[in-house]
Parts: sequence; C-alpha cells; structure tokens
Amino acid sequence: MKAWCLTVVALTAALTSCGPKSAPKPVAKLIEPSPSPDAVWPWKDSQKAALHKGITRWRNEKTADGTVLDLYQFDFKTNPKLRFEIYDQDEDDAKPFDNEADYFPNGVGQVVRHLNERQSGKVLVAWNGLFFAYDRGPKTPSRGFAKHIGPVVLRSKAYHNVGKYRWTFGVKSVDGKPSFRVRHEPPFKSLPGLFDFASTGAQCLILNGAPLRLTAIDEKPRPSTPAEVGSIALVDHMRTSRTSMAWSKADRYFYLLVVDEPDSETASKLALKRGESPTGGWTLADLQRFWIAFGAWGAVNSDGGSVTQLASIDPEGGYEVLPPRIVSSERRIHLDKDLKDAPEGGTLLTFYITESR
Repeated sequence: MKAWCLTVVALTAALTSCGPKSAPKPVAKLIEPSPSPDAVWPWKDSQKAALHKGITRWRNEKTADGTVLDLYQFDFKTNPKLRFEIYDQDEDDAKPFDNEADYFPNGVGQVVRHLNERQSGKVLVAWNGLFFAYDRGPKTPSRGFAKHIGPVVLRSKAYHNVGKYRWTFGVKSVDGKPSFRVRHEPPFKSLPGLFDFASTGAQCLILNGAPLRLTAIDEKPRPSTPAEVGSIALVDHMRTSRTSMAWSKADRYFYLLVVDEPDSETASKLALKRGESPTGGWTLADLQRFWIAFGAWGAVNSDGGSVTQLASIDPEGGYEVLPPRIVSSERRIHLDKDLKDAPEGGTLLTFYITESR
C-alpha cells in the first residue's frame, strides 16, 4: 500500500513538472515623465518681491499642474552682511558629533528659532539640507536616528569621515566674500582647506557653466564620476518636490529654488512605477533644464520630496513657513518671530542665510 502511494505521488510530480509553467509577470518598463512646461526662465506669471536688503524672491503659483515655485536671489554685493551657513542637528544635541541625531521633532521652524537664540545674527531664509540616512530599531525614536552619509564641514572643521557619495557642496570665504564650490569626492583631509561650510551627497547639475551628464531611466546604477550629476535610481526621474541651489560666475549671487508639488512623494513614486501621468513637481532633468535656461554658473540638487521645507522672513519680522509634506498638507503657514507652533518633521542638516551684525 505504501509503495503504491509513493508511485502515485512520483507520477503526479512527473506529470506536473512536464506541464506548462506559468509565465513570470512582466516587469513594467519605467518611462521618463514628460518635461515640466514650467522648467523655464523667465516665468510668465511670477510675482517678484524684495524681502530684505539683498534678498529678492520670485513666486509662480499659476502653473498648470498646481506646483508652486519659489526662486530666491541673494545679492552679496548689495548686502555684504549676508552669510551662507549650515546647521547640523548632531552638532549640539545630547551627544554632539556621535553621528546620531533625533532629528524629526525639529522642523525648519524649530531650527530657525534655535539658531536665532544662539547667535547674534537673525536667520533670514532657511531650508532643508542634503541627503541623510536613517537608523531604526527597537531602542530608537519612532522615526529613527538620522546619520550622515558622508562628511560635513562646520566653521572650517570637518566631521564624520564616513561614506563616499557623489559631490561635496559648500562655501569658502575669500577676502571676506563667499566662494561657492563643488568637488567630486574630495579627500577628507582636504575639506577644511576647501570649505568653511560644506556637506556631502549633492548632485552637481551645472559645473563651470556647463551641464553634467544625467543618467537615463533605463540605465543600471553605477558609481559616480566627475563627468556626471551622480545618479539616484528612481528618485531622479520622479516628478516631485525639489530643493536646488545655484550661483553666478563671480559668486555675487546665490540662488535657492524650491519646487513644491501638490501631492506627496509617495504618490509621485507610485505614478512613475505605474506609468501614470504625474500630478506635479519636477524631475532632476527639469531642474537642470531650468538652471541652463537661467544661465547659472554652478548648480546642485539637494534632498527633496517629503522633507522639502522652507522658512523665509516676512516684512513684519515673522516667518512664512513651508512645512514638510510628511507632517502637513499646508502649502504655506505664517508664524510670528518666535516661531511658536512650528511643525516638526526635520532633516539632519539645514542650510540658511543669516545677516551678521
């Protein structure tokens, strides 16, 4: 009886193995989204405003897909007191410079308030910094600890000799004037001589007035090179919120571009994977097209998507805040000078422009 059962089982298995096999599900081919029609300059329907001495903003709220665009110009000749600096949440937390920061409770509003309290100059504009990593575990905060993916330079001192990611972007004061720079994977020991403030992980869009090579959507990921922007798979090709910076040839002007999409980063990622029409935002190629049209001498892409956030001084001395989409669907909120009730949802690094006294 037992032998007969085994024979039946063996025969069934043989017949099954000889039958037709189910075909594997085809992998959907990713298709590059159509270019944003608003990735041009000048913007047809923008509003221009002088926010502070040396600071001008152009805002375009009349885009076809609901994306809101902000372009800031910082003129270091008109206002020599302007300074570009970087704040690292790891620099003055419970354990400074241990490459571990409970970053999420401190959105851009809390960071600006902290900076205004600790220094003499007032922060005029602040925005999310470069890419960072997460460390989540049973003993970490709910959002995990933030970690650096590469070195950071603060006040001419380099920290965190880890990682090797794309481009390092920052500034060096030369004869009292800012010199904005990008370097491809510079040695850690060289950083203090190259920069006063800098961080690693940027994507270089424009170098010495010329665009660098973008990676196509169907190309396999490969190591970053000095001739390329520095690819981030999938993310480069999503139409999503973006934060990008640029500067003029003689470093008189520094520019901040914030692209605020109407939906979320998750929705943008799903739209790309499913081949659906995007509902707003820009791709990395859109950013590069914009800076080419603008005539930038240098330009980089920073972190974006759901962590995109911005705080900007208003004429009454308070702040207009773009909260990170990860905690709020509000496009803009207005807070007093003390930034009371500023939303959380921070990033590890914050770039900002301050005015020295």
